[in-house]
Amino acid sequence: MHWLYEIPLWQLCLVVVMPGIFVSLGGLYCVRRFGWMLDPQDNGTAGFAHAFIGVLYAVALGLMVVGVQGGYSDLEKVVMAEANLTGDLYTDVEGLAEPISTELQDLILRYTNLVIDQEWPIVAAGGFSDEETWGVIDEVARRIITYQPTSDVELVVFAEVLDGVNQLLDQRRERLHLGTSGVGLVTWAVVLTGAMITIGVALFYNTVSARAHYWLVGMMAAMYGLMIFLIVAMDHPLWGDFSVQPDTFVEVRDNIKRWEAER
Repeated sequence: MHWLYEIPLWQLCLVVVMPGIFVSLGGLYCVRRFGWMLDPQDNGTAGFAHAFIGVLYAVALGLMVVGVQGGYSDLEKVVMAEANLTGDLYTDVEGLAEPISTELQDLILRYTNLVIDQEWPIVAAGGFSDEETWGVIDEVARRIITYQPTSDVELVVFAEVLDGVNQLLDQRRERLHLGTSGVGLVTWAVVLTGAMITIGVALFYNTVSARAHYWLVGMMAAMYGLMIFLIVAMDHPLWGDFSVQPDTFVEVRDNIKRWEAER
């Protein structure tokens, strides 16, 4: 499914929306061509049933859109938290003795560069993470965990640094999980089946104007297609054009450079 996110956003919209419109209009043509429409006196009864189905499906689809948008927002917060923890860790390790202080700062800066320039494109291309980036942050954690403070001041700084690296690792794992997980196949099956049922019922109405019937069905299919497109575009928040970008990490890298320049 990742190939969908390799095309421009406007093409993704067409890929998702247009097939539904064509299938709906094709089904309507067959219904009118073979005379499968309801009797005019049955339109009212069918309208009540269709309204119930439509409302039920609209609520379910709306909840899905809200859920996907919530997941997208959650990932943005996680990325910001991870970036902020990275910057805080860089400044906090300055309170440790040399040479461990400079060595850790070099590793943290390298981790920041790898996340921006190497891991982000790998994940955007469908990968889960980058082994080199994992190796660098694991080395940072390993050196901090095995460090032995030599003074009371260092002990206080060390406690802060240890807590910071643990939170950083937690946010990193959460980013990779949220950014690469999406709506399951069962959920997609329910969404698509619900759309077919809701639009399918509308095909059998007995309308005097065929043109109006085609327009109504086409607009209904387009509206559902746009909602499904929105879900697809935001389903994997680290994939495609409509994805979370490493802007906060770039800001942290700029702050690190400023910190170094001022020092």
